[in-house]
Amino acid sequence: MRTRSRLGAALLLSTLTAATWAVALPGPAAAGTSVIRVTSTGDKADRDIGDGVCDTTPSAATTRCTLRAAIQTANADPDQSIIRFRITSGTRAIKTIQPSSPLPTITEPLEIDGYTQAGASENSASPGTNAVLRIELDGRFITTAGLTATARVEVRGLAIYWFGRGIQLSAGSEASRILGNFIGTDATGTQDRGNDSSGILVNAGTVRIGSIVRADRNLISGNTSSGINLGIAASDATIQGNLIGTRKNGRRPMPNEGDGVFITGSKGHLVGGPFGGQGNVIAFNGGDGVTLINVTLSGDTLVPRGNRISSNSIFRNTGAGIDLADDGATPNDAVPDKDAGPNGLQNFPKVASAAQVGNGTVVRGSLASRRDSDFEIQLFASPSGDAEGKSLLVSFTVNTGGDGKATFNRQVGTLAEGMLVTATATDLERGNTSEFGPARAVTP
Repeated sequence: MRTRSRLGAALLLSTLTAATWAVALPGPAAAGTSVIRVTSTGDKADRDIGDGVCDTTPSAATTRCTLRAAIQTANADPDQSIIRFRITSGTRAIKTIQPSSPLPTITEPLEIDGYTQAGASENSASPGTNAVLRIELDGRFITTAGLTATARVEVRGLAIYWFGRGIQLSAGSEASRILGNFIGTDATGTQDRGNDSSGILVNAGTVRIGSIVRADRNLISGNTSSGINLGIAASDATIQGNLIGTRKNGRRPMPNEGDGVFITGSKGHLVGGPFGGQGNVIAFNGGDGVTLINVTLSGDTLVPRGNRISSNSIFRNTGAGIDLADDGATPNDAVPDKDAGPNGLQNFPKVASAAQVGNGTVVRGSLASRRDSDFEIQLFASPSGDAEGKSLLVSFTVNTGGDGKATFNRQVGTLAEGMLVTATATDLERGNTSEFGPARAVTP
């Protein structure tokens, strides 16, 4: 099995600037936006970079535009460009682009929309994805990333596999969007063709990977390292609605060999959603579901903090569901929970009992943490033998009061005897989420 250093891909420093960029919707391009149509699966470069025309042929009698040439054309235009696809050659419905050398780094604002290829369609299913992709990037000859950006980019409707990593977002690519792609599988979403490192590496701010919209759901599976790596220069990323480590049905395994989501010394991220139904499925991965670690660089220790992990379905990972400090279960400390470390090593709630009472199941428990603070408690259920949080049962808020302690007593519907119930706590002021607490089996 090929391996990579867990930190090697994350040590890219950058100076970040906050930016916003509206998600582009299908339809006519906005005024001032250049549309570039890829018509060939070839790999030739543009014959005249800067003339505003994507064309790899030596004669004016014919025009042929490759993805390489399209990126070169877009990079020569400081305004927003859109790459669309209209490839008609060949008999296969799926069009495979196989670069022989790394594609150009994206240096100007760009949207790449694979759903414009004939026969492609966005996901409308839940759970899972029924997206139909018709454009795949095959990186078998490339040891670097499939797509690298130092400018705002939106990537939609592509299958990206067998590269050094799938997508790399570096300084300058703030507010980029990765939506509706298959990263680490073929275009059918059924064949494991993992990239030889993380599926997506982020070292920029306010990046969005997936969303609450079904069409934006990414499948990020099969990669040799983590599914998503939020590096030390990342901040305020949103990871939402994705399938990470599963097949396209969201229920069967196609694991990333490392962690599902790996957060390295960075801050302010949202993995999941503030409400039920917006989370990711993070399952079957070879490491933890979500890992947070400190990084020491040039004598400074970078500590991940303010990272909210909520409303996800996390199950059947080899390691922990959520692992603060990448060292296995972290014990709670005494009130007022002042220990340092990833996410402040936020104390987890303790489930005291989960009992069938009448027509429902009542869960009782407690939290000891910062004094006079509000915390969101989320209760999860999982089958016997899996102490992670597969199914979100309920979210509610408690206040710890002057003694730093809170109790809860909640009916959560009807759970079968032997089901496991666990919980997380999120400090609503600081945004730090805990690990899953020890699970309790439902009793009569």
